Amino acid sequence: MTKNKREKYINSQRGLNQLLRLYERNYRKLVNFFPMAETDGKIEYLIPEGNYNSEIKISCKNLSLHTSILEVKKSKSISLIDDTEIEIYLYHDAKLAEVRKFNGKKQFWLRNKYPNKNMLSKDEKFQWNFFLEEFLTHTKLYGLSISKIAQL
Repeated sequence: MTKNKREKYINSQRGLNQLLRLYERNYRKLVNFFPMAETDGKIEYLIPEGNYNSEIKISCKNLSLHTSILEVKKSKSISLIDDTEIEIYLYHDAKLAEVRKFNGKKQFWLRNKYPNKNMLSKDEKFQWNFFLEEFLTHTKLYGLSISKIAQL
């Protein structure tokens, strides 16, 4: 096996350690972005997508000392794109954030057999959590706050 093929093979083998590191990074980003003690349990903002803006709503479905549940909803800006819904469990004692549902689909296993009846990729769980990390980074860089104008 040549060096390039070996690197591709190693990068495609995402294991538990990489997933746990991703959970930790997502937890830090979410806690910094969504301080639960200081908010009323909801944040709304916009993300520019070309000529349009998508509305993002983050809400806390369940808040407790050990485990909290956040829900992220992205409304479509273009009729061709479906809405995105992400359910995230925050484990405060372990300082981990895990995507538990993505667009209504649940994923339990770290690795899937492939092919499978749901057509999930082998590392679907990792991809969902990696998407969350990229989404939070993009939000921090390009998110727009919604200001409400009081009518007189």
